[in-house]
Amino acid sequence: MKFNLSRIKRIKKRTIIIGLLVIAAALGGNYALKHKKVEAPAVTVKNVKTQKVALGSLSTEVDYASKFDPVHEVQVFPKTGGKVSSVNVDIGSKVSSGQVLFTIDASDQQAQLQIQQQALAVAEENLAKTRSNSEQTLEKDQISYNDAQNDYNNTKALYDGGAASKQDLDNAKTKYDNAAIELKGAQNDPAVSAAEAQVEQAKASINAAQIQLDNLTVVSPISGIVSAKDVKVGGMVSSQSGSVTVIDPSSMIAEINVPDVVIGKIKLGQTVPVSINAVKDKKVTGVITTISPNSNAKDNSYLVKVTIDNSQNDLTAGMFIKISLPAESRSNILLVPNEALSIENNVNYLYAVVDGKVKKIAVTVGISDNKNTEVQGNISKDMDVVTEGQSFLNEGEKVNIVNGDSKQ
Repeated sequence: MKFNLSRIKRIKKRTIIIGLLVIAAALGGNYALKHKKVEAPAVTVKNVKTQKVALGSLSTEVDYASKFDPVHEVQVFPKTGGKVSSVNVDIGSKVSSGQVLFTIDASDQQAQLQIQQQALAVAEENLAKTRSNSEQTLEKDQISYNDAQNDYNNTKALYDGGAASKQDLDNAKTKYDNAAIELKGAQNDPAVSAAEAQVEQAKASINAAQIQLDNLTVVSPISGIVSAKDVKVGGMVSSQSGSVTVIDPSSMIAEINVPDVVIGKIKLGQTVPVSINAVKDKKVTGVITTISPNSNAKDNSYLVKVTIDNSQNDLTAGMFIKISLPAESRSNILLVPNEALSIENNVNYLYAVVDGKVKKIAVTVGISDNKNTEVQGNISKDMDVVTEGQSFLNEGEKVNIVNGDSKQ
């Protein structure tokens, strides 16, 4: 077997070179590890949002629960009892003032009216006859009076001339006086006065019967909407049972009872916010229209009435609401947004940013509303306080302010 010596030499030489390269690589890697520079970890600067401490005024409010009632609500009862003959409305019906709600059977009243009308006709006929007779009597007595007057005048002239006796003059005078009495009686005939009185009485009876008949038609005294109906055709009603309730929903009223400390902070005509429980974020404005001048003996509270416009008909009677009245007001105080406050171990803190670093400040809080809170402590106006991103902040930590000057 023959060996190729040159080939064997080449293989050995290649092996030696590879070994040397491996050793060199190992030595170089070990040297690099021993002399490698250790870099410090990168520091992350947190972004925060801030607002400035403001100097201003703040008022607080107290909510009082109530409900909407219509300002005008009328429960309409009939003035006369009887059986219902027709019902012209239903719950929810819109009605106008004077519109018929329901009617009561009127057959008896109509018959009574006819009787009174007939009585009037008889009385008027009797009056006409009495006046005719009285006029005839008056005419006759007027003639007798004129004759007696002439006879007396003639007799007196004769007596003055000595041609008639004193007896003749006295007889003429008596006849003349009697004629005057008869004429005066005819001019004021009592029979005519009695007949006229009978006519007036008959007319009064007709008016009374007509009123009774009109009362059987029950009408609405106001314009509005029917909210309740307690009558039906064929049912019996009276002045105390059976009614239709009509409300005017164009305005609502709410009643609340407030303590004496609030009375001095409100006035008639003052507008107040009203929130509706059933409609989230729905608020309307009311006007204080009544403040009781005297307190309730039970709890020493004062009745206050608030009227709310409902011309758009978007409010419903019976809705539960809250009326907000002013409770406390302060001015020239330091204010921060509510979200800037943090509570730790029952202590209120603010995270302020001073020269780019966090400063944790303990504060005392005062009054607040749904946006801002009064604070006191080692803070000043225009100081930047963190409103977003204050979680896990540490004293002295560097931060980056983003949109720091948003509106208070």
